[in-house]
Amino acid sequence: MKRETAWLMGGAALLTTAAAGASIWNNYGALLRWTEPALPLTEKQLAPRTLIYKQVGDRILQLDLYYPPGGGPFPVAIYAHGGAFVRGERDDIFCFSPIVDRLLELGVAVCSIEYRLFEEGSYFPDNLEDVRDALCFLNKEAEDLRILRGRMMVWGDSAGAALMLTTALAPSAFVGERDERHMPLISGVIALYPPTNFLLFNFIQTWIAHIKFYKGGREEWRKLMTHVSPVTHLSSDAPPIMLLHGKKDPIVPFSQALHFVEKGADVGADVRLFSFPNGTHSLASFAQTENPLKIERLLERIEHFTCQVLLLPPRQLPNGKHDTISHIS
Repeated sequence: MKRETAWLMGGAALLTTAAAGASIWNNYGALLRWTEPALPLTEKQLAPRTLIYKQVGDRILQLDLYYPPGGGPFPVAIYAHGGAFVRGERDDIFCFSPIVDRLLELGVAVCSIEYRLFEEGSYFPDNLEDVRDALCFLNKEAEDLRILRGRMMVWGDSAGAALMLTTALAPSAFVGERDERHMPLISGVIALYPPTNFLLFNFIQTWIAHIKFYKGGREEWRKLMTHVSPVTHLSSDAPPIMLLHGKKDPIVPFSQALHFVEKGADVGADVRLFSFPNGTHSLASFAQTENPLKIERLLERIEHFTCQVLLLPPRQLPNGKHDTISHIS
């Protein structure tokens, strides 16, 4: 399989680059490939409905829709991939097959979107405009796509999680090509190890310093980093947010999650944190380093959070009680 090959190449690359003192960016890419395949992936042969939601010049932007059994219409969970805003693709959703499987079993359609990447010559906030345009497209075409307006949840990992957070928290900002009236109300956000405050985070300087990702000078950079940071837009009006983060994350420090949770408490936002003491920067690392029971509990929490925000019947726990979702640490 493609990802098994990537795992072997990534492991070798990690050792080689460490020995040779290669660029930090190469180490970052190797880290991602090294950790991804450790989680058993079903990678079911689902046949998605692939649609073009936007075109910018010659760049065609697409999304994939995966449907549960039945005729619908369905609530929908929309995913944005990670990759440091530089790489990634729609198929990265299969790194999270256990989550996708749970969502489909709940009767939730799952959508994976792509957005412009810095390596293509785009800048902030092009990616945020793309994410917003994808959501507007889904909302406008809801009937034809057999999905439900008003029951849309977003999720993502790393860079994609940051984009989804900022878009959900600032729905009137970063207006792209789509009519602002079509922007949906986001019911909830699941964010896996996202950067939440770029001014308190050396990610940009450390990992992608070789790429021009903004226009202007130093002052413009500070304003832009503040504007695109999820924490800037956190308020009591925020939809419920579930954060998943490893305490040993070498790429996005765990302090980013703590800072976001603290800000959420200050403003009265509903932010819930699920942490993993030995987790690094991938869902695979959680499965690799934690007790399997905790992984199952995590999937149950994701399931219950989804039921709550998408207005689905709550799942019954083995003890006969319904789960009450509270702050998790």
